[in-house]
Amino acid sequence: TVSINLRDYDAGEVSFMLDRVYGIMTRSGLHCAPLAHKTIGTFPEGTLRFSFGVFNTKEEVDYILESLEQIIN
Repeated sequence: TVSINLRDYDAGEVSFMLDRVYGIMTRSGLHCAPLAHKTIGTFPEGTLRFSFGVFNTKEEVDYILESLEQIIN
């Protein structure tokens, strides 16, 4: 699991864009851990979470990174 924040971007909006435009499913928010988010300074917004498995490929990760780059640019 990888959890990120994009400065000045709402995690929920980025999650929605990744799903609708790029076909990438993520989760956004506090992930049932509000105290952890208070500790790391991401409360109340939360983070954007990617869950990878053994079947994910390097090309899929590259696609995610390219998609995030397009969103922030």
